[in-house]
Amino acid sequence: MQLFDVCTKRVYEIDGEKKVNWYRAGFMKITERGSTYLRLFQQPDVDLYVFKKDAGLPVVQAEE
Repeated sequence: MQLFDVCTKRVYEIDGEKKVNWYRAGFMKITERGSTYLRLFQQPDVDLYVFKKDAGLPVVQAEE
């Protein structure tokens, strides 16, 4: 499994010098089977799925 940090930044200025603070907004993981998931910290317990643009969306079968 591969893990990636999802970050955001805040740029600010102190004494005329620009500084950057980085914040972890979540993480993305890629499983051994090739599934990709995105989890954002402001939405706990919600997995967001990532698909390649040219791959198209998967067909989901609704259970009855």
